Amino acid sequence: MTELLYLGDLSCRIISNQNTVLYINPDKGKDYSRKADIILQTTATNKSLVQLHITTDHTRIINRDLLAVGDTFNHQDMQIERIGDDVYRISVDEKKILVSGKQEIIVDGKDDYALVPILQTQISEEKMTALAKQIIPVHTSEVALFDYRVAIALQVENKLMIEPAMIIDLQKENHRNLKELENQLYPLLLDAAEKFHMTMICMNDGYAMAQMLVTKKDINPLGLVYGGISYNFADIVAGCTFYSAGGYGPTVSANYDYLRSTADTESLVAIAKDIKRGKHIHFIEVEIYNDMAKLVAKGGFTYFVQK
Repeated sequence: MTELLYLGDLSCRIISNQNTVLYINPDKGKDYSRKADIILQTTATNKSLVQLHITTDHTRIINRDLLAVGDTFNHQDMQIERIGDDVYRISVDEKKILVSGKQEIIVDGKDDYALVPILQTQISEEKMTALAKQIIPVHTSEVALFDYRVAIALQVENKLMIEPAMIIDLQKENHRNLKELENQLYPLLLDAAEKFHMTMICMNDGYAMAQMLVTKKDINPLGLVYGGISYNFADIVAGCTFYSAGGYGPTVSANYDYLRSTADTESLVAIAKDIKRGKHIHFIEVEIYNDMAKLVAKGGFTYFVQK
């Protein structure tokens, strides 16, 4: 297995069949348990605390100061070629991964994957489609690890959307049929963004995380977030989690407990996970945290799996 772990924002990790470990822009996300054989910096070359943690005496670091345009770096079973000012091609286990940048580039479209920083790129969607067989959107938010709304709004047919902490096998065909997911959830997420100032941080196969900004209209006369606002936030995130796990159907029952004051919090974060995935019944658990990472509410949502 040649695995790609998306850590969030611009940070990724690739591990080859021979266990060579390459980090791309190590900075965001949580899983830095493996030491780096190679570190590829496509943006700033300043070392982050994360990079210091994964670096050993044998780690090779590649950046624009160390690799000129047109040059190639080989290490063990990986090859890195700098093909533009901020564009690199990684070759590993007969797969090619294009790490794109801001500028439009001329490529043959034969790369297997292209990591494209959506908020930075000047590449049109039409030309982006031709970069590689599959387009992976990264850098979808200036503040969060991942903004689901930005990723699903990208109208690229060969898009492969992966969320933080998700691992894919580069040796397999990773096409995910997102059309139904987008058609069903995009209107809901846009509506939630307008009503609740909600941003989906990540969502994948029975797990989701979202953030809601608290505004004046969300506060009751006691100075707390309205209970209905908090519940509706949890309900939306639970429903998206159910759907991401392949479920579709109505809510059977729900319970919601308010555990701590929500006074003086500027945001709420919902973390939902799939607890039971049965043939007919699906149960989702949702935890709500304030901006101090304190658990303020918890709920359980039961869904009927409709055929």
